[in-house]
Amino acid sequence: MRRLVLVMLLLVAVAPAARGQTRVAALVRDARAQLEALNPDSAVVLLEQALAPGMNATPAEQLRAWYLYGIAQMGKDPPNLPSAQLAFRQALQRDPTLRIDSLDHLAVDVARQFNAERAAVAVTQAPGAPRVVERLTVAVQVPADTALSVADGRLPITPRPSRRARGVVTVSPADAPTAVVWSDTLPAGATGALGWNLRTREGALAEPGRYSMRVTAVDSAGEVSATIERVLEVSRVAADTQPLPPPLAPSAFAPETLRLRRGSPGAVLIGAGLGAAAALLPSALGRTELNQGLSGDGTAYVVAASVTMAGLAGFLGGHRVQPIPENALRNEELRQRDEANRAAIRAANARAQESAPVRVRLEGAGP
Repeated sequence: MRRLVLVMLLLVAVAPAARGQTRVAALVRDARAQLEALNPDSAVVLLEQALAPGMNATPAEQLRAWYLYGIAQMGKDPPNLPSAQLAFRQALQRDPTLRIDSLDHLAVDVARQFNAERAAVAVTQAPGAPRVVERLTVAVQVPADTALSVADGRLPITPRPSRRARGVVTVSPADAPTAVVWSDTLPAGATGALGWNLRTREGALAEPGRYSMRVTAVDSAGEVSATIERVLEVSRVAADTQPLPPPLAPSAFAPETLRLRRGSPGAVLIGAGLGAAAALLPSALGRTELNQGLSGDGTAYVVAASVTMAGLAGFLGGHRVQPIPENALRNEELRQRDEANRAAIRAANARAQESAPVRVRLEGAGP
């Protein structure tokens, strides 16, 4: 009974792993079909799923997945050479006798690149030579916090293998580790540093964000060290810009027109004279019969007032606008100078922002 219970427990424990391995095999098989159909991008997506840590792929499945992943990266347009190199290297580390199969026709230079990686990791020890048991390790030196010029700045990265070995450095977005934006190799025995120019493979300046830097060492016997990973925080230093001046006040402009009345003082005097004549004319002519029976009647005076007001209205009612060309020209020159000054400030600010240094900080290195 105890044996039966143990067998059942083992079956329960093994079942999830078996399902995971079955799923990995299906993903690898589908990726191979996508490569045959000339769909390398789809193959990359499937193989990245198969190689995820939680999938529990077997060593054989990992070997096949890394090999196909390298071919898929070579089949992209343009080819992702650094990712292909890393994939082929992972496959060859698992089986140095691995050979290219019928998929080498799917992308240019697949066989050449694969064989170059084979040579890089090939075992070169003479038969019977004692094997070095010391495990290969690598350290890395990189500034904790630095600001670099966008024109020619380079971030110094120095791999330090524990013994004579090549140092391989790759940089990729932290959220997309397979999308390598820069990689380089420090030759075995070299004492200098590699320098990331803060640009992608396409030559564009790296966008602000978090980047994963991975460092490994490979010795002449093909032994590969454990990978060291560091996160680099890339940002732009604030540019020293100048604010735009305030808008021109209305008081800064001279009046461009002059408002003139159409009437004249003479019209007022004439109207007043006619009004007086209208009031006094009957008496002045000695014809009192013209006003007979109207003693004290204000009609004459009303007429006189109307004539007088008509003359005054003629003076006040009409007007005309006279332009002042010299003021209009002065105002236009003032506007043009103001706009030219603003344009110069905008251009200077844009240049300052474009040339602002790039700050690279090692995550966890402190403020």
